Amino acid sequence: MIRTSSFVAFASILAGSAHGQLFKPSKADQVKAGQEYAAKIRKENKVLPDSDPRVKLLREIGQRFLDARTPEEKKKEVWQYSFDVIESKEVNAFAIPGGPVFFFTGLIDKLTTVDEIAGVMGHELTHVRREHWASAVNSSQEKDAFLILLGTATRANRTIMSAAELVKQVGFDLKNSRGQESEADRYGFDFDLNAGYNPQGMIDVFDMFRKMKGSGKDPEFLSTHPDDKNRIAELQKRMDAYKKSGKITTLPPLRPLPFETTAMKDAKKKGGGK
Repeated sequence: MIRTSSFVAFASILAGSAHGQLFKPSKADQVKAGQEYAAKIRKENKVLPDSDPRVKLLREIGQRFLDARTPEEKKKEVWQYSFDVIESKEVNAFAIPGGPVFFFTGLIDKLTTVDEIAGVMGHELTHVRREHWASAVNSSQEKDAFLILLGTATRANRTIMSAAELVKQVGFDLKNSRGQESEADRYGFDFDLNAGYNPQGMIDVFDMFRKMKGSGKDPEFLSTHPDDKNRIAELQKRMDAYKKSGKITTLPPLRPLPFETTAMKDAKKKGGGK
């Protein structure tokens, strides 16, 4: 029988830890685990070469986001960012703890502007910068700890897991909470602005996802996200509030992609273009 005192002791340990996250992987562990998993992804998937225009554009956008960080942010961040494109029809993009970001060609092919790619980039980079995976690991480990309490509050001096052990035990498929996804939208929106992109691109991407969902073709990107209609509404409110406050005075024009995608071809057909 698990004694009540054990739960009280465990709660005290959590309260005394940084932000109550006793089991949160360190930044160094996040980077190491992310680098190892990114190498595995590159080995098991068809990653486009550096010379591909889609890769060049993605890295240009990624670098522009990194350049937009404040000097203090650049000094504090330990993340090792990289930007790659995977050949796949899957309409998705994802970031790995520690910095690696991957886009699928299936997603890029659904887009028409540079700002749309930037909108997704800002969202994904926020997952890295706000350490959402590490927080999800902490939550998962806390739940396990409560289940195995046998009177000693999970042995406060926990065993430190290696990066490989972290991945093996909890994996990278932990779902972000809706709160984290909403946070990625908000911070990503601001990141877009700071990097000189038009955040309307982010709204346009989510509207594209909404239309896909309406046609019965749920994109993987939306599998763990808040309702797409609600998130579009929230982003539009943010846009309107910023304009009203004067934080946004003028926005850069939406820039078409420097290569043609299926979405651009379809737009031409609908518009009667050649």
